Amino acid sequence: MNNRYTTAATRFITILVLALLISTHGIADNSGGIYTLSIAHINDTHGHLEPSNVPLKYNSHPFVARAGGFPWLAAAIADVRETCPNLLLLHAGDVFTGTVFFSKYHGLADLDFFNAMRFDAMAPGNHEFDKGPSVLAEFIKKASFPIVSANIEPSNDSPLFGLIKPYTVIETGGRKIGIVGVTTADTPLISKPGDSVRFNDIEKSAQAAISALTAQGINIIVLLSHVGYEKDLALASTISGVDVIVGGHSHTLLGDDKLRQTGLRPVGPYPTEVRGRDNSTVLVVTAWEFGKVLGLIDIDFNPNGNIAAYRTNSAIILSDDLKNVPDFREALSDGQIATNPRFQIVKEDQAAMQKLDSYAAPIKNYTREPIAYAEQTLKRANNTGTGPIITDSMLQKTAGLNTSISIMNSGGVRIDLIKGNVTISDAYSLMPFNNNIYVLQLKGSQIKDAIESTIEFQIKRMKRPPFLYISGLRFTLNMSKEKGQRLSSMEVKARDTQAYGPINLDASYKIALSEYVAKGGDGFMVSHGNETISPMKAASFTLDTGFIDSDVFIEYIKSMKTLKNPTQQRIRVIQ
Repeated sequence: MNNRYTTAATRFITILVLALLISTHGIADNSGGIYTLSIAHINDTHGHLEPSNVPLKYNSHPFVARAGGFPWLAAAIADVRETCPNLLLLHAGDVFTGTVFFSKYHGLADLDFFNAMRFDAMAPGNHEFDKGPSVLAEFIKKASFPIVSANIEPSNDSPLFGLIKPYTVIETGGRKIGIVGVTTADTPLISKPGDSVRFNDIEKSAQAAISALTAQGINIIVLLSHVGYEKDLALASTISGVDVIVGGHSHTLLGDDKLRQTGLRPVGPYPTEVRGRDNSTVLVVTAWEFGKVLGLIDIDFNPNGNIAAYRTNSAIILSDDLKNVPDFREALSDGQIATNPRFQIVKEDQAAMQKLDSYAAPIKNYTREPIAYAEQTLKRANNTGTGPIITDSMLQKTAGLNTSISIMNSGGVRIDLIKGNVTISDAYSLMPFNNNIYVLQLKGSQIKDAIESTIEFQIKRMKRPPFLYISGLRFTLNMSKEKGQRLSSMEVKARDTQAYGPINLDASYKIALSEYVAKGGDGFMVSHGNETISPMKAASFTLDTGFIDSDVFIEYIKSMKTLKNPTQQRIRVIQ
């Protein structure tokens, strides 16, 4: 076991240690004067100040753990500092959007924790622009650490002008470390940076900043990236001079195959080694989402800035109340777990816990605040209730991506709304799953096929009359027909004229769906030869917008102010 987690008895209940890869990798090098740099990192925290539920399994028995949470991260980071003299603490973007904490505090509650944890740098994610440049500017001004992105170029009249630097330089242990930031170029399509902020080419911008650092004699360079794991791998192979890419945006879990024994599914190894353009080794790391993982890697550099070896110690941070879960208690008593460690049980930092309580207390009153008024009871059914309003909100939010249709499954809308004030709490009860909205490009025939499939699923599996919610589309549903033949008269609304016209089964359309539906939830599947596949697999284009469906709905009904049942018959049902 790694000593850094076993020495802080006052902070940790030392039960298990997780290392996604507990190993040392040597890279051929004969130079002396080894310098060790430790990098701790998180990404895509999205307002999750409190722990998040994580489904796990032990001996094939599923149970739910509580992972992350800022008081627990604070304790873990404090412990790491005790044994890592040359430590960089980094955030790879997307602090904003995702919980009621963001709705209330616009990222400033998160920032209070980050300042106390002494972060060294952060790259802005696309969601940092969800409330426009002014809110991000306020966040940056109050940060005690630099916000870096080489490809973001605010104009002179932008609130962000002069606040975002292409890179920063941190000196620790007698060595200067360059940290370059980059942010996804899709940001103008999936957030609200406005016309005053330009997003330049990522590769060119990153290389220019790295070259500027190299010209200063800095030979240890970290790229703090919010572009996604796959694009990070591509960047690692096409740019020169970078040693480590600390990434975010794709919410990717990395680890070895042993992690699968817990029911989790790592996408690749932590770190993922890539051969750089200059034939050097580049290490790509990322830390899943919501602060559930504290990424941690120790890297040995020779005097020339080349990687000589590394040791990985990334940990899934679990709340110590997990010891009360019976299946986990059984896991603790199994001697094999001690020799195959996977989890770190952490006792919260008390000061951070008091801080969290202070931010959580006003949330109760905040969630009771009215955000709209329902002029009549909104009961769930085809064409009525909040479902059609939800799909309208999804379609409006993704308009910049040229979507024509949006669809929400009936199970994604959990309650009816009675006449009267609608609160934030009502909205989260209505849509409690916090699904990301995906934009897929599908043929008209695939859209028809998927709707036919979900109707059959509801009839056969859910044993109830089928219904779903749509926007930008209308059709006739004939219940007397056989499977696959129930839909007719499918029409799509033109974005320019708002007039309906027959769907072209051979043409492609961009469609907005929740992540659950995009992955085939509620039987929303597409025929593919002799099998069926999810719309996400069938799509010729896929984009995770990062928009949370419940937040999009809240934003939409705030603008509407009053709600009532839609009068348009989007789905005509024939019994």
